[in-house]
Amino acid sequence: MPALLTPRELRERFVAAATAKFARNVPDFVRLQRLVAAQGGRFLNDHGAIRTADPAAAALFVRAARVLGLHRERDYLFPAKKLRSFDLQVIGDDAQQFKIFVSEVDLAVFPAAVADLIRADCAAQAAAADHAPFVALIEQAEAAGGLNETDSARFITHFTEVLMARPGPPIARATLEAVAAISGEAASALALGPDFNHVTIDVPSAGFDGIEAMAAAMQSAGFTLLPAIQGAPGSRLRQTATMAATMATPVLEADGQLGSASSERQFVEIIERGQAIDADGTPLWADDGRPLIFRNFLAANAEKIFDAASTRARPGATAC
Repeated sequence: MPALLTPRELRERFVAAATAKFARNVPDFVRLQRLVAAQGGRFLNDHGAIRTADPAAAALFVRAARVLGLHRERDYLFPAKKLRSFDLQVIGDDAQQFKIFVSEVDLAVFPAAVADLIRADCAAQAAAADHAPFVALIEQAEAAGGLNETDSARFITHFTEVLMARPGPPIARATLEAVAAISGEAASALALGPDFNHVTIDVPSAGFDGIEAMAAAMQSAGFTLLPAIQGAPGSRLRQTATMAATMATPVLEADGQLGSASSERQFVEIIERGQAIDADGTPLWADDGRPLIFRNFLAANAEKIFDAASTRARPGATAC
């Protein structure tokens, strides 16, 4: 009987495939890899993040992530962004394990007419993808604890290229503009689909003496960053990010023609994790006596990171 790949091995292959796809679409990610290499550091992917407006897609993503050894842990609310989020984690003390931050568009807070437009777009994407073979692989992994080499390749390909994509028609311009007028973050979610909208690099592994040093090196290399680093010096989580490039997004015009709209969808983040604390502020320590590193997220930080990819309404149309 063929050997089964473990959740850890499957997770490593997923991260490699998903970040390779991300690199093809985000030049800043490739530039950052080169910067870290020149520094003599290690390029450690801390986490990736997706946004989706489809509850069914989010549920399937969570179920598939469990095959990778990632489990839903904490919830985060962002009412100003019209998003609800949660993290998928390898449960334990190792903060260097890859994580995924999932944000769902909160349809309940949108005007009914706009929410219906969003649901219609999600339905069109769902109708274009056959997830039945993927679900069968998930069920197989759930029963056996892993997948063989052949099935693992099929699982990873469907996960990264079908589930983490917009397999259906382009979004309608009217939908994109109606959503962008209410939430730029939700509009970016629809424009991209449930693909990684950012991947985050661990600062200490990259070889820099703190996040300020890495941010300064990035700015000197020509990266455009958010105005400020999130999180105070010495705190349990500090982050900043590049500003997402404005990209052409295919859209359907009112007359059925294919057009193009501008959207901000994908960016790169850097992160510096500090010692975790208890509810009363007491520092936490691992069993081996080392500081227990905080591996979750902080809503106050994430609120500002969301600004790196926010598509705002733009009048006018460009038909192809």
